[in-house]
Amino acid sequence: MMKRTFPIAIILCSLFIFPLFSSAQSDGSMQVERSGTSVFSEVDAYIAREMKRQRLPGLALGIVQGDRILYLKGYGRADSSGRPVTPETPFGIGSIGKSITAMAVLQLAETGKIDLDAPIQRYIPIKYNGAEFISVRQLLNQTSGFSQISTFSNTLSSIGDQYQDALEKNALSYAEKFLKRTKQTEHPYSYSNANYVLLGYIVQQVSGQSYGDYVKEHIFSPLSMHDSYVTLDEAAEHGLATPYRRIFGYNVAYDGPYIYIPGDVPAGYLYSSAKDMSHFLIAQMNGGRFEDDSVLSSEGIRLMQTEPVPGTYAMGWMTGHINGLPVLGQPGGSIGFQAQTYIVPEQQLGVIVFANVLDAIDAEWPQTHVITTTHIASGVINILNEQPIGGSGLSISQKYWLINGLILMLSAWLLYTTARTAKRCLGPWRPDNSGHIEISIKVISRIVLNFAGLFIILLLSMTQVVPVWHIATIFQPDVINWLEVMTVLMALKGSMEIIRLVRSNWHEKTEKMKL
Repeated sequence: MMKRTFPIAIILCSLFIFPLFSSAQSDGSMQVERSGTSVFSEVDAYIAREMKRQRLPGLALGIVQGDRILYLKGYGRADSSGRPVTPETPFGIGSIGKSITAMAVLQLAETGKIDLDAPIQRYIPIKYNGAEFISVRQLLNQTSGFSQISTFSNTLSSIGDQYQDALEKNALSYAEKFLKRTKQTEHPYSYSNANYVLLGYIVQQVSGQSYGDYVKEHIFSPLSMHDSYVTLDEAAEHGLATPYRRIFGYNVAYDGPYIYIPGDVPAGYLYSSAKDMSHFLIAQMNGGRFEDDSVLSSEGIRLMQTEPVPGTYAMGWMTGHINGLPVLGQPGGSIGFQAQTYIVPEQQLGVIVFANVLDAIDAEWPQTHVITTTHIASGVINILNEQPIGGSGLSISQKYWLINGLILMLSAWLLYTTARTAKRCLGPWRPDNSGHIEISIKVISRIVLNFAGLFIILLLSMTQVVPVWHIATIFQPDVINWLEVMTVLMALKGSMEIIRLVRSNWHEKTEKMKL
């Protein structure tokens, strides 16, 4: 899909925490010899440093092990009033919501209402030729052949739709776009929100409930996820953290239309808290059980967490390593919100981190799925294992020093050249012929180049030739707006070059006529 006052902490009693650490097995367990209080003090200090380095307004943390919550805490502020973040504060969870959608599909599969290997045409009321050749499992594993970049235009067009109609409309528009193939083909892993939007629609069709009602009844309720919501309005009524964007390095609250995309809810627009997602992680690590309730069988959980081919995509989870430890993880991001969840299977350890600011600059290039909260969650796991935290790259301040410095230099150069051109164009004509310009390919090329930027910007802004451009204007508006201003300035410079050229040749002809 944006710093700090005083932290509000909800910490489990150390009498419970310390025995949990001291009873951990040496093989594949956390190597923590200090008391739980000491460990979490180090975690607090680390997060305080990172929040300052990365200019995070607010952050929420949850740490679980086995069937227990080890640590819950909120840091910083949830909004401009100074309201503190707590473990119950809702945040946008982005693509972490895909694992919730996957769980809903697998629940329906376990009750016999969905066949994972059946063609999705069975569950879609409108006939599409390609729907006969793609299975539900392929959607779950993101091997349908759908692309992510092609979803952007659909995402933007569904912003104004009402929640009840948006999912169906968006799912069927994706079906129309992607389900045109008429033969069976094998597809490699290719991440696309369209897969999980269609899965959410299938949940709706099969269950007879709206996607949101199904998730509330069959996942949120049994997991005691009381601070989790399927619409922006619900979340806002219950203390949703304010989303922020970064504008030239400063956090600015965002209240625009792109904060919530109702047609993409199953793929990335659910809301939850650190406490609630800790319950979800406990279920993921305990065969689908949380306290006395079960939301999925242990076999279903195993299937959710298993990639069909290593290095691809499970069902809402991806595998990786942190300092040699195998992990399952999933980042999440929507405008103004970012999140990262990790499970360390060997240690039955889970970590969730939320923050309420996100721009494109938070991503690590070219690995754009690695964001600020990814580094922080990794650092927490390293601290718990007494491992080096590792570098988290340039801080947001350092990145903006580089960006703002480059912008300042380029702006100064363009302003100088424009002012010089204006002086030559609009100043008094010198009869000594020193201002004369010959029409040449070089001169024409220079004029064309001055207008090229504006033409390209207009083309990108007014069409869907490059859909990612529209996403860039949402996630990095400061740089994009600067580019737009600079292209207008260049076009102005080009206009003055034309005036100067015409004026020069008119004076030349006038002088010749006098002779």
